Amino acid sequence: MLEYHDSVSSPDPVTTRRERLRRAALPDPGPLRTLTKATLANTIGNGLYYTVEVIFFTRSVGLSVHRVALGLGIAAVAGLLVSIPAGHQADRFDPRFIVGAATAGEGVVMACFTLVHSFVPFLLLGIVAGALGGANGAARSTLMGRFGKGEERVRIRAYQRAMTNLGMSFGIVLSGVGLALDTRFAYVAMVLGNALTFMVAAAFVLRLPPMRPVALGEGERRAPMMVVLRDRRYLIASLLNGLFATHFIIQSVALPLWIIDDTRAPRWWVAVLLVINTLMVITLQVRTSRGSGDVVRAARIFLRSGLLIAVACVLYSLASGLNPIVACAILVLAMAAHTFGELYSSGASWGIGYGLARDDLQGQYQGAFSLGWGISGVIGPSLVTAAAISLGRVGWLILAGFFLVVGAAFTPLVASYHRAGLIAPKPVPL
Repeated sequence: MLEYHDSVSSPDPVTTRRERLRRAALPDPGPLRTLTKATLANTIGNGLYYTVEVIFFTRSVGLSVHRVALGLGIAAVAGLLVSIPAGHQADRFDPRFIVGAATAGEGVVMACFTLVHSFVPFLLLGIVAGALGGANGAARSTLMGRFGKGEERVRIRAYQRAMTNLGMSFGIVLSGVGLALDTRFAYVAMVLGNALTFMVAAAFVLRLPPMRPVALGEGERRAPMMVVLRDRRYLIASLLNGLFATHFIIQSVALPLWIIDDTRAPRWWVAVLLVINTLMVITLQVRTSRGSGDVVRAARIFLRSGLLIAVACVLYSLASGLNPIVACAILVLAMAAHTFGELYSSGASWGIGYGLARDDLQGQYQGAFSLGWGISGVIGPSLVTAAAISLGRVGWLILAGFFLVVGAAFTPLVASYHRAGLIAPKPVPL
């Protein structure tokens, strides 16, 4: 088992504080530090790339925005299709090898994007990249699940998410140089830089200790994809998690449009709100995820998250029509509530995703759970824009009710597991 919150023996409070800060920044030597290095390297590159992705393919390659969007959508579908098969392979083989190979493959594809000059090669490479990304995500969740049980799994996922936001932030800052230059050479350099970080991350992943495959029954070997697909309750949990995850689309799509078109807050206030969100995730994700390893408590935390995001939706709606200073203040309060809902729901989703899965088939189950995230990417933009942008304040209130209902739905779902005898009742008061 991995621990990165070890006790500190020194009684000196200053030394204790410094030691805790050091360990918050980088764990002690061992597998978790190696995984953290892989996460930071890869997400710095992702920050470089995601900022200029559409700009590179439109301005440098010469594709239309609609073709780029089509290619990215098809690539996302390819990722969904391979998630469960890849998760099954992570059960049967060493997930460390699958993550390393998929990560290196993504790096190769990313480098090949610099050679693209037309739509068809872009589409084919995008499909390969999407499939590798889907395989990587499912196997990586399985890999992190092998590091511990229950609460420990959630803590490790929370720590990696905090590091992901830190790496992405650094990469986004670096991308500003390329955006300022606005040349093909600068964009190609950022794409190749992202490709390089995939290779570095793969090297770190392959340095992790080997992990033995889980033992599967004969029937499960013959029908590898049917085990999780027969677990109706778990698929419902995945669907609910995906529906709840549409709140991320509010931050990236609906909120910027709402601020620009329907409030008197300055345009640059969008960036301020996103900075607030990022800093809160980096500093608070581990702390707010405590206790989510128990599925009963995780279900209750989802209810709390739904309430917080519902409050945020109401506050977003109230920002319309107010003077700029008041609107900015309300938007900050809304983003704070929204981010706390995001933080709590992230921990709860990991607790539910691992806690309701069969331990001997975590790969399959994590692959299925990732389908929910894919659903949020497919329906999220249409859902939130149709409500918040098309219907205005009424739409924000509808979204508030939506998150309340979805957040509350996890409690009866977990209770149904208890009634079926699939998990032992262990209520933990909040």
